[in-house]
Amino acid sequence: MIHIYLCEDDEVQLKRWKDIIEKYLLMNSTESILYCATSIPDDLISIRKKSNIIGLYFLDIDLQSKQNGIELAQEIRRYDPRGYIVFITTHSEMAVLTFQYKVEAMDFIVKDEPKTLPDQICACVRNAETNYKNQLSLSNRLLSVKIDKSSLILDQNDIIAVTTCEDYHKIMIHTRSGIKQITGTLKELNIILNSSFCQCSRSVIVNLKHVYKYCKEDSLLIMDNKETYPVSFRMMGKLQKALNNL
Repeated sequence: MIHIYLCEDDEVQLKRWKDIIEKYLLMNSTESILYCATSIPDDLISIRKKSNIIGLYFLDIDLQSKQNGIELAQEIRRYDPRGYIVFITTHSEMAVLTFQYKVEAMDFIVKDEPKTLPDQICACVRNAETNYKNQLSLSNRLLSVKIDKSSLILDQNDIIAVTTCEDYHKIMIHTRSGIKQITGTLKELNIILNSSFCQCSRSVIVNLKHVYKYCKEDSLLIMDNKETYPVSFRMMGKLQKALNNL
């Protein structure tokens, strides 16, 4: 999952950026979310502090504020050192400052070419998602699942649990952003999940990283999103061992 942030002082331009991003997210199978769209740098930072999800930032440079976009990018780096930063501005001569301030911008888009702006913004989203997918793959956190005719890329760290569904050969993936229903079985998915997962009953696989409490006397797992799952007697020993090895 990638959280997308926009910061532009011109409300007309900000709306255009939002429309472009929202159309991309609607037309593509993605877990990316438009998380913040503001004209105020302090608001963006305040919202960023509440998230631990990697971000993609589209920033104007001249924000008509005490902070310009490059200074904002510097502050973003304090909270999201691996996030993706894109500058959109009429001040093409300021591109060199992004290197001077060491903000490691992913791209620099010039506003003077409005016809190509949608394609450039969407290309940045695709590039960020591709890079993110590669990073997940390298760290053994990538999960690619089929939904209809498209593939959905998930970070296994974002998955709380996987449960069976009333529909035959359907399972539900419970994530930090909601529930996804896909075709498949727990057995099939269990093979490709990493070592953070443990089956606690015939109908549930949990991500041990999201276990808040194991109530052994009640045979119950309480997850950090407040969901609860029963632990079968047959799985108790395996689950306890897995929790001890975290």
